[in-house]
Amino acid sequence: MKKIRVNISVDKELLDKAKKKLNLFGGKISTLFNAYLRDFVESIDKEFNQDYKNMSEKIKEMEGKIKKIEKSLLF
Repeated sequence: MKKIRVNISVDKELLDKAKKKLNLFGGKISTLFNAYLRDFVESIDKEFNQDYKNMSEKIKEMEGKIKKIEKSLLF
């Protein structure tokens, strides 16, 4: 797995609480964020995949219609 370093802003109080709880299990904050990120992506893929496809198709249709309208206005 390729990893990159990112800068994010988080609530300091919540971060401190998370660190204390993770230390009980020997975990790291980066592991926690990575788990949440993975869960987020997987849930989006499962729950919204079909909705995304439908939305993408509708957007493409709208883009086509807009292009036709723009062409008719230019000529």
